Amino acid sequence: MKKLWILLLLIIAGGAGFVYFSPMFEKNPPKIEAKTTGYTNLKNPIEIKLKDESGIKSYSVVLVGNNRADVIAESNGEDLGKEVTLKVKLPKNLKDYQVKLVITAVDKSKWHFFAGNEAKKTVTLEVDKLAPDAQVVNNSYAIGKGGSAAAVVQVRDKNLKDAYILVNGKYKFKLTPFYKEGYYVALVAWPITEEDFDANLVAEDYAGNIVREHIPYYWKTRGIYNPKNVKIKISDKFINQIATRVLDRMGMDIPNDPVEIFKTVNEKVRKINEAKIHEITSPVYEEKVNSFYIRRFKPLPGSAKRADFGEIRHYIYNGKEISRAIHKGVDLAKVKRSPIYANNPGRVVASEYIGIYGNTLIIYHGLGLYTLYGHTSEFKVKKGDSVRKGTVIARTGATGAVFGDHLHFGVYVQGYPVQPLEWMDPHWIKTNIVDVINGSKRMIK
Repeated sequence: MKKLWILLLLIIAGGAGFVYFSPMFEKNPPKIEAKTTGYTNLKNPIEIKLKDESGIKSYSVVLVGNNRADVIAESNGEDLGKEVTLKVKLPKNLKDYQVKLVITAVDKSKWHFFAGNEAKKTVTLEVDKLAPDAQVVNNSYAIGKGGSAAAVVQVRDKNLKDAYILVNGKYKFKLTPFYKEGYYVALVAWPITEEDFDANLVAEDYAGNIVREHIPYYWKTRGIYNPKNVKIKISDKFINQIATRVLDRMGMDIPNDPVEIFKTVNEKVRKINEAKIHEITSPVYEEKVNSFYIRRFKPLPGSAKRADFGEIRHYIYNGKEISRAIHKGVDLAKVKRSPIYANNPGRVVASEYIGIYGNTLIIYHGLGLYTLYGHTSEFKVKKGDSVRKGTVIARTGATGAVFGDHLHFGVYVQGYPVQPLEWMDPHWIKTNIVDVINGSKRMIK
């Protein structure tokens, strides 16, 4: 009799152990994830994900509004899988300002006397069917390929998520709060690699409502960008002394073939360098601006222009073209080690060796506007310094991939190189930038 009791207890203990440890009786409830910002425009479906290690047996989604509850999605299937993704659409005629979604999921576990584990989640949504109010207040009249322009806009929405200027559907330019609440300003660029130009003010709220407003820039087709095809002969001396020096300074392997040495510098290193410059010159640091003023840039007084912005350079070695590049600045030359001046106040954001550009200074002047000074022989300021008009910031040199002492002067708008000659012209600056931005204040008043 005693042995029978022991056997019975062992059977009971074994059964209890089986129930407790068996995957069939897992005790974890399903996981419920609702992809939402807390807002809905009733157009975009709400994405809900259900997960469970034993599989989902059933689910329901109940819409709770003013004194009512409606089931808007449910399933009692026996084999829904371990992961279920729902795209739940809300009724478009919903008039409530706030609703709740009560999401319930039950798994296939045999726990709870074969009923399974249940999970429940409540999501509160604010209903917002109105798109943001977005208007163009003022903008530069014209822009040309490789050029710059300004825009002042107004955007209003109580649930505003983001607003920006989008060029050609892929280049985003950040807006900076301007003067009064709801108004914003930006400098924009026509990237030199783009044949066409289209700019739109885009505003989006947390409910997913989006509005686009075209900015009416006139295309300036003459004068700003006249690409020249320039042939530049590459010698063995340049490859052995200049190109290899750049690769060595960059810590990169030096190929045995002279053509590959030059191609590596002009293509691979250039790509790395330009990506770094784009990263440095992309941020807009101001939280708000009330006005904007900038003087003409003349960093090397009395110099001669040796190369233009946008030149298409064809590099020739032993009579054959081996590589090419687009020049993204202007080259200015004077005497060796000439002083380079800051023409506008700013903050030094980079003072370092940048491959083909050599010893390079980059200065931030506000509103996403940067100037770059390449190939310098000596820095007179360092990263983090504030500079004033008239400060000597560096001296010209021949560092990087260059043929001789000169200054490579570049201008960038939110990461994109633009025509420096515009920013060296006081009349252009006043007409297209300063008057547009500061004149907008009278319109806002």
